[in-house]
Amino acid sequence: MTVALVLAGGADAGLRGQLAALGVRRVDAADRTGPGLLTVAAAARAAGERVLICVGEGVVPENMLVRLLNEDATAAFTGMDAGISRPVRGRRRDPAASVSVVGGALVVDKPDLDALARAAETLAASYAGPAPVGALISELNRRGVTVRVLDAGPNNDGAVTHLVDPAARDMARWAAGRQLKPAALYGISLGLGLIAAIWFSELAVRAKLLAGLALAGSFLVGRAGSLLAATGREGRVRPAVAWLGAGSGLLTEFGTYAALAVSSGVAGRPHPAVAVGLNGTFGHALRNTFVASWGGGGQVGVWRLAVAAMAVVAVRQLAGLGFEYTARTPGNLFPRSAMRILEQAATLPVGERFLVIALTAIFFGPRLTFVLLLGWGVLAAGYVLAGQITRSMRQARTDDGLAGDDGLAGDDGLARHGGGAPGDDGLAAYRDDGVVSRWLGGLVQGRLPPLPPVLVGLFVTCVLTALGLGNLPGVLVLTPVEAMLLAALGACHPHDGRLDWLVPALLEAGECVFLAALGFAHRVPAELVFALLAGVIMRHLDLAYRARSGHGIPADRFGLGWDGRMLLAGLAAMIGIVPFVYAALSGYLLVLFCWDFLSGWLHPTVGDPA
Repeated sequence: MTVALVLAGGADAGLRGQLAALGVRRVDAADRTGPGLLTVAAAARAAGERVLICVGEGVVPENMLVRLLNEDATAAFTGMDAGISRPVRGRRRDPAASVSVVGGALVVDKPDLDALARAAETLAASYAGPAPVGALISELNRRGVTVRVLDAGPNNDGAVTHLVDPAARDMARWAAGRQLKPAALYGISLGLGLIAAIWFSELAVRAKLLAGLALAGSFLVGRAGSLLAATGREGRVRPAVAWLGAGSGLLTEFGTYAALAVSSGVAGRPHPAVAVGLNGTFGHALRNTFVASWGGGGQVGVWRLAVAAMAVVAVRQLAGLGFEYTARTPGNLFPRSAMRILEQAATLPVGERFLVIALTAIFFGPRLTFVLLLGWGVLAAGYVLAGQITRSMRQARTDDGLAGDDGLAGDDGLARHGGGAPGDDGLAAYRDDGVVSRWLGGLVQGRLPPLPPVLVGLFVTCVLTALGLGNLPGVLVLTPVEAMLLAALGACHPHDGRLDWLVPALLEAGECVFLAALGFAHRVPAELVFALLAGVIMRHLDLAYRARSGHGIPADRFGLGWDGRMLLAGLAAMIGIVPFVYAALSGYLLVLFCWDFLSGWLHPTVGDPA
C-alpha cells in the first residue's frame, strides 16, 4: 500500500478517487513551499510504507501514476514543461493558465523514507519558492539514494538504458558537483558520436571496435546529460536543453548511418555488387541470402536501406511528440519491472539500436545492420503506435463520458481531446506547414478534419512511388505532390480529434517517401538523398520542439514547409535539375538549422518560456 501527499492548494475529489483506485490508502494535501516540505518530512517519518508525492494537481497523466506505483524502488516523473496549458479531463480549458505546466510525482520506497525526510527538511530551510520534484530528487541523490527518473529524455526506455543508468547517475552527480550544465554533456556526447561515425566509415575491425566504444561512450554521456537536466533544482527541463538532447542524439545516429553506408563502398570494391555491405567476420555467410539483395544491389542499395531506417526513426519520434501533446504517456503491458524492461527493449529504443549497430557492423557489415534496423524498427513502431492509438481511443471515450456527465460536451472539443488552438502553440504547429499549405487551409477555415485528407494523400503517394516516379513524364511527376496537398486543407483545423496527433508524423512520412523515391528514380547521388532527408527531418523536429515549448510558427516560410519542399523537388524533376536542387536544398537546410538554433533556441525568451 501507499500513502500520497499532494503539494498543491488541495486535492480535489477526482484526484482523491483516482489515487484510491490505484491502490493509494490515504491522500493528504499540503502547500508547495516551505511548510509543505516540512509536511513531507513528517509524513515520511510517520507513514511506515511507501510515500507518493504529487507536485501540483492534475498535471501527472494517469498512466504515469500507474507506472510509478508499479515500480519496485524509488522513482520519479519530473513533469511536463510545455508553453501551453494541459486541460484536465472533464474540465474546460482555462486560457489564463496557458503559459506553462510544471508538475511531477515521486514515489519513495520504505528504505529511503528517512533520507526523504532529511532532504525535505534541508529544502524547507533553504528553498524559497515552490518545491519542484527535481529539487527533492537532487537532495535524495546527494544523500546516496538512487532515483529512477522515468521521463529523463528520449533515451529513457530499454534494457540498455537500465544497465547504463547506474553509471549515468554517477556521472550526472559528478557533473553537478562541478557545476557542469546538461548542454556541456550533450556536446561531449555529440563529439563522441561523430568520432564513432568517423571510425565506422573505416573497414578495419579494429576501427569498428573503437567506434563501438565511442558510440557507447556517447550514449552514456548523453544519458547522464538527460538525468542531470531532469533532476535539476528548477524541477523542469528547459525547452532548449530538451531539443539539444534530442538533436544531439539524432545527429549521432544519422551520422553513424551515413558512415556505415560509406564503409560499404570501401568494403565492396573487391566483391561483386550484390555483396556490397557484407563484410566483417561472418558477412560472407549472408551473400546468398535475401540480405544481400534487399533494397537493391551495390552501395546504392545500402544507402536506400539507410534512408529508410532513418525515416522510420524520425516518423516514430515525431509521432511520440504528437502523442505526448495529448497529455498521455505510454502504459505498460506487464506490471513487473523485468517484464516491462523486456517489453521496452522489444520496441527498439535508441540504446538497443546502438547495440545492434555496434554488433552487426563488426561481425556482418552495414547491410545486415540496416536490414535489422529497418525490419525490427517497422515492427516496433507498429507495436508502439498500435498501443498509443488504442489508448487514445479509450481515453477519448472516457473524456467524452466525463464531459457529458459534467455538462461540458457541447462545442468545447478542446476540453475533451486535449487539443490546442490553431495558433503557434497547438498541435497544428507540429505539422511544418509552408505558405501554400496555410493558404489552402485558410480556404476551408479549419472546418475539414485533418486526418482523412492526410491518409488519402499518403496512400496515393505511396502507390505512385511503388509504381515508379521515374515513369511519370512531365507535369505528371507532380501528381504525388497534388495528392499530398489534400492534407493542406486541414492546416487551420485545431487538431483536437482523438487521433489528430498522428497528422504531423504522417505528413513527414509522405514527404520522406516522395523525396527519397524521386531522388533515386532520377539518379541523384545517394549521399545527397540521405543528406536532404536528414535536413528535412531535423527541420521538422526542430519546429515540433519549438511548438512543444509554445514558440511554434504558423507557417515555415524560411524552411519552405513540407509542401514547399515537395513542390520544389517536383518542379526540379520536370526541368531535369533534381541533383542540383537536392544539393542546394540540403545545404540550405543545414545552414538554416544552425542559424535558427543560434538565433532562436538560444534566445533568452525561448530558453525560459515562463
